[in-house]
Amino acid sequence: MKTKWLYSLLILGLLATTACNNQEPATEAVAEVKKVELVTVKEEQAVKVTELSGTLQPLEEALVSFEVGGRITELAKNEGDTVRAGDVLARLDSNDYSLQVAAASATVQQTGATLSKVNNGAREQEVTQARLLVDKATIAYEKAQDDFKRIERLYQEKAISQSEYENAQNYLNVTQKDLQNAQQALSLVTQGAREEDKELSRATYNQAVISKELAASTLAKTQLRSPLDGTIIAKLTSEGSLVGVGSPVYRVGEISTLKVVLPVPDREIFAWKEGETVSLDLYGQMREGKVVKIYPATNQSTGTIGVEVQVANEKHDWFAGQVVKATKTVTGKAGLYIPVEAVLSRGQGEAHVFLNNGGKAVKTPVTIGEINSNKLEITSGIKEGDQLVVKGVDRLFDGDPIEAAGGQPQ
Repeated sequence: MKTKWLYSLLILGLLATTACNNQEPATEAVAEVKKVELVTVKEEQAVKVTELSGTLQPLEEALVSFEVGGRITELAKNEGDTVRAGDVLARLDSNDYSLQVAAASATVQQTGATLSKVNNGAREQEVTQARLLVDKATIAYEKAQDDFKRIERLYQEKAISQSEYENAQNYLNVTQKDLQNAQQALSLVTQGAREEDKELSRATYNQAVISKELAASTLAKTQLRSPLDGTIIAKLTSEGSLVGVGSPVYRVGEISTLKVVLPVPDREIFAWKEGETVSLDLYGQMREGKVVKIYPATNQSTGTIGVEVQVANEKHDWFAGQVVKATKTVTGKAGLYIPVEAVLSRGQGEAHVFLNNGGKAVKTPVTIGEINSNKLEITSGIKEGDQLVVKGVDRLFDGDPIEAAGGQPQ
């Protein structure tokens, strides 16, 4: 039974094999037509939109501080107040400085009087008095001479002692010196002071004047004045505070015009020119800014060059410290530019695209030039008028049948 069963299976297998060999050969499968998006390659102008961000700053700004120390007695301005250059912003206690001015003024008066006396010489009364003293000294000297001659004869005759003789001689010498002193005093009041005494008096007076001016200048510095036209951005202290030289009291800025310094990559700086306009965007508010300055050096840490842009802010509705976005359109050279997604690359510079040639995808090597936003410049491999596959390239092989999706290529 088992043998007959195996034999029957073998006969059935042979019949099946014969039947298969007698069938007609199968037809080849028809290739699938793939839907793609096509564009016509055209030469166009490269356009690059540059977007940069920067922080708004006052056009001019100053931290205002006292040049002298003291206690603040008044802060006249608050945040948001408009000020003009020269307006008083704050005051210090000035009592000590006022006393210094008064002392310096007194010294000027004193040294001025001395200088006048030296320059003008003695008064008439002083000259008369000096002459009288000379006359008095002359009379005393002449009398002493007569007395000495008489005493000298008596001494020679041994009528008086040596002591009396010496006293008369000494008295004569004293009267002679008194006469000389009186004559010198008269000479001083009639001839005036020496030139070096006049110079010394003049120098002392000039020094006193300088000291007074310095004291007055110091007193004036107890009033803090605005160095520019602008707005009080911040008040940095309070009344009653003791401040030193250079301690900031106010921050003042010109905010009717704001500025922003944009960090432009150094490779793109050639496209920026002074005087041109730039669009600024602050939370959807658009304004035109003007390029006023291009900085002369590259920031070594960022590789950028600062470009200063100024924007009008008459209503003060844009604020210092806010971040704005600047947009600038740069036109480049003409060429063949295609979308990035149309190019396939295997690395090491090997790139290719697919062109439409009679309904079939043709793999075409290309050379890539510059990158411009989301497009690549093609310097070789395709030409103007070619039908380029821009979507669906990742599903294509060389020679695949293709069909434009949605109608004719653009």
